[in-house]
Amino acid sequence: MRTLVLYDSLSGNTEKIARAIHGTALEHDLDSELVKIDKSLDLDFFDYDLVFAGSPVIDWLPTKKMMDFIMARMKHYNSQGLIKPASPIIPGKFGVCFGTFGGPHIGEREAQPMTAWLRSFLEHLGYIVLDSWHVIGQFSHKEDLNAYGRLGNIQYRPHAEDVLEVQNRVTGLLASLEAWRQ
Repeated sequence: MRTLVLYDSLSGNTEKIARAIHGTALEHDLDSELVKIDKSLDLDFFDYDLVFAGSPVIDWLPTKKMMDFIMARMKHYNSQGLIKPASPIIPGKFGVCFGTFGGPHIGEREAQPMTAWLRSFLEHLGYIVLDSWHVIGQFSHKEDLNAYGRLGNIQYRPHAEDVLEVQNRVTGLLASLEAWRQ
């Protein structure tokens, strides 16, 4: 199963999660690529069977770089006739959206619009999006924003337990997909 872990990261939180996903995919002998968004990136989502797409939450949405890239891909696919009315499912194409969110915010609900945005893109392509994962990450290095918000003290997040939870989710997801394929 050819796997893509596509992400953007500003402070390293989302990159830490993306690397955990990628590493776990490699441990399960998947052909996996870890790709950070950049302006010169040219990739074809249809080359991958399993796509993990992630970003930090910025004003309830992915980063501008991620959004610009996704919109450019959407326009390209649409011009090629690959975006179909009613977004028919392409058998064997799966996705997971993930994101990190920080302390001055209201919690996981703050991250849900961002992963919903990414999910909509993948579903327009015909992917079955299996899940959305939201991981707490410290907000920059501003102690007061990390220690006293609604989420409690989130300094040094994502920490080892957060990473382990993501690795376990990847392992479980891959086991489910393997069972489905048999």
